[in-house]
Amino acid sequence: MQNLRRGPRAAISTAIRVALAMLVVGSGRSFAQDRGGDPMAGGLVVGEYLRIGAGATLPVSPQGSLRNWSQGTGISLAYENWPSFGAGIGSVGFGITAAYSFLPLKNDFVARFAPPSGGTAESASARSSARILEITSNVRIRIPSPIVMPAVTFGLGFINWAPGSVDYQSSNGTTGNVKYSHRSGAEVSVGGSLDRQLFDRYALYAEAAYVYGFTSFGQGFNVPNSVCSNAGCDPLKNTTFATIRGGLRVGLGR
Repeated sequence: MQNLRRGPRAAISTAIRVALAMLVVGSGRSFAQDRGGDPMAGGLVVGEYLRIGAGATLPVSPQGSLRNWSQGTGISLAYENWPSFGAGIGSVGFGITAAYSFLPLKNDFVARFAPPSGGTAESASARSSARILEITSNVRIRIPSPIVMPAVTFGLGFINWAPGSVDYQSSNGTTGNVKYSHRSGAEVSVGGSLDRQLFDRYALYAEAAYVYGFTSFGQGFNVPNSVCSNAGCDPLKNTTFATIRGGLRVGLGR
């Protein structure tokens, strides 16, 4: 139990430490200064970037099948473009992001699950983690700052919620498998980020976002004859969670 909790908490702690490190890590002359860039852009210059990140994914007010899964780990890869505006860099960047999260089964699943064969559940284990796939287009609006670049982020895209199947054993000796529906839909997100230039084309970043997935419309990839193919066991609900990630921003083509 402690190990399941420690992983996401360690990821959150790491993301916070990355954000704090941005405030104190020095980098001498930044690449933007060498290129004559905007001193209020925190080292950002006109061009293309990749963001490689990892961190924690945390269900927020979970409903439906999401309530059976705990906070877990997420990874992301984003392409980003910052166009010019006037004689310098613009205040708005545009990008596309692919993210994948893994959520472990909650420890209290056994206490809340009622086996269809009767009795109570004595043990349960997931065959795999629940997974969340996101593919989104993003807008990042930077706030002028000389050292650390704060920004507000907005996203719009696609989400696929894919709970893992769960094996259980009941008190009357029977065993079974719980299969939940996979559901897809649109998602919107809003958040904020901090970027800190390191050297040359490299920078650290930390970001947090709230995500709302519209997965309550239609049955999606419902599994026929599964334990949870009925509305009472696997109700149609939207998918809501938060992400906290940190990583590396790398400039391309220069």
